Amino acid sequence: MEEVKGLQAKKIAFIGGGAMAEAIIKGVLGGGLISASDIYVGNRTQKRCDYLNATYGVQAMTDNQAAVAEADLVIFAVKPQVAPVALTPALMAHVKPSAWVLSIMGSVSIEQLHAYAPGLPVVRTMPNTPLAVGAGMTAICCDEAVTESMRADAAAIFSSCGEIEFVDEKAIEAITAISGCGPGYCFVIIDALADAGVRAGLPRALAIKLAAQTMAGSGKLCVESGLHPAQLRDQVTSPGGTTIAGIHALENHGVRGAFYDAVMAVLARSQELQSK
Repeated sequence: MEEVKGLQAKKIAFIGGGAMAEAIIKGVLGGGLISASDIYVGNRTQKRCDYLNATYGVQAMTDNQAAVAEADLVIFAVKPQVAPVALTPALMAHVKPSAWVLSIMGSVSIEQLHAYAPGLPVVRTMPNTPLAVGAGMTAICCDEAVTESMRADAAAIFSSCGEIEFVDEKAIEAITAISGCGPGYCFVIIDALADAGVRAGLPRALAIKLAAQTMAGSGKLCVESGLHPAQLRDQVTSPGGTTIAGIHALENHGVRGAFYDAVMAVLARSQELQSK
């Protein structure tokens, strides 16, 4: 079988095999970036390991130390609250000195990542859940030890399952409040719009499909057209028409202010979590 090429890191290990890790695995395999046999996953439960092995052909196991032993890149994919238990000195002692670390853990700074992985180059990312369908948005920031080839690998990995932006770490918290938490806001909007459709007499399944596809299509149009959202809004808003009547109602109910408050609430909560 011909070797699959694409990444400088020839073997990748995930610590944590949850939904986000699975989305990345799906993306890199779909993009032909690496062979399934060169992806290792350390996960707590054997049932999840069996699923990942059977579905993707990767090497998933409950022994984290064995999972990282040969890896050129170790991806921290556990929940932040689990990190102190999972990312132990005993685990890191099994990581090759030439390896580097990429984290998808929210609210875990590069400084904190260095404490978990002393002496290793670190990339911090903020992906979001639409990674699962190849439509993610991932912010990437690197420490000073990250090389161009590592940076290119990080870009390739997340470009395989969505859009990327390289940013300074100081922007990560605000990005989390927009794109990290944003899918949650969008699902609230979809649910509310679908409820309104049901109130207007539509079947539930149709109302959900209409609301979800309208939001997905609108986002795609905004990204691909390059136009300011206000310009796109104007294109669908006729003078004295129905859309402006609906927008007027939204403005009367403070929709813009609600989103401002949502973002500020996320930032405040993030600061609380980091201070604990």
